[in-house]
Amino acid sequence: MTSGPWSDRRQRLCQELARAGVEAALLTSRPNVYYLTGVWLATGERASALIVRPDRDPVWVVHEMFAQEVTSADVRIVLWKDGEDAHRLIQEQVGQAARVAVDGGWEARHLMAWMALRPGLPLPVSADGMMAKLRSRKDAEELDCLARASAMADEVVKALAADLRAGDTEAVLAERLATLWRQAGSEGMSFPPIVAAGPNGAAPHHEPGGSQVTAGTTVIVDTGGVYRHYVSDITRTYIVGEPTEEMRRVYACVLAAQEVGIQAAKPGVTLGEVDAAVRRYITDAGYGPYFTHRTGHGVGLDVHEEPYVVGGNDQVLEPGMVMSIEPGIYLPGRFGVRIEDLVVIEETGARSLNRAPKHWEAVCLPLGE
Repeated sequence: MTSGPWSDRRQRLCQELARAGVEAALLTSRPNVYYLTGVWLATGERASALIVRPDRDPVWVVHEMFAQEVTSADVRIVLWKDGEDAHRLIQEQVGQAARVAVDGGWEARHLMAWMALRPGLPLPVSADGMMAKLRSRKDAEELDCLARASAMADEVVKALAADLRAGDTEAVLAERLATLWRQAGSEGMSFPPIVAAGPNGAAPHHEPGGSQVTAGTTVIVDTGGVYRHYVSDITRTYIVGEPTEEMRRVYACVLAAQEVGIQAAKPGVTLGEVDAAVRRYITDAGYGPYFTHRTGHGVGLDVHEEPYVVGGNDQVLEPGMVMSIEPGIYLPGRFGVRIEDLVVIEETGARSLNRAPKHWEAVCLPLGE
């Protein structure tokens, strides 16, 4: 049986269900099931669902080929075999619960097959909001995993910068990142890395290609790794060779704007207010039209999850929330600059989980050979 916070998390979900007047939750996404059981399992095309009800013990319906993997879960297991109707087994565990919440991870074909077994009962509601609320405030175990993943991110970007030279291609640097993450002990990369040199840096999500790093250009490196299924996300912008005065101005603006965001992020402040503070600084510096994305996003079992640091978001920051603060300025046809760290909200404000250098002297790199 897995030891950990899984039972407490399920109890908190049951409290949310009771407040919402929902009789059962049907969870299917890998991160949600892991969050509630401690078992990370990819079931492929086979139907699988964790059913949580306030009035019953939790039960996980899963194919028998995964019997060994699920033995460590502290929930009752119902195994189904090929030739059996998995959707009917799931419905038997849900029972006649009228109001059921289902997360968005279930494929439509499974959802529709299960719903067909519930004639006359209300349509399910979404469980995503409830799960996002629970997962947005990290407990001590989650914060430790995120801190470890972020420490690896610091190690990786520092190692890449130490060997980054003019003549490197974006694709070669992306391959080097994969190697560095393995050497750091990561379970993998949390997303395909972004490496954008020169004019490519004006596209925030540029995919690495054959473009070379040249003298006097910026290189955006956005990457992340995984520790015990929790992910990291960091961005550093490097300048190889002699920078232009405009690069200096833009970099200084982005770095200062990030600090404004970190200082603004504290309990009781809305996420929209944090975004507005960062955006206001960049706008006052004359670069407002070139900051084209939100200020940040939550990070945990997914690299993009709630809470989102975006304009209009009235959600209030609470201790335990973890998010990126990543302003950027993107000048079409010229270059881009983005700086990203993960922060955790504590009682007195935001604390950065990243330590990789980002001051001007640290990101200006020699030309090399």
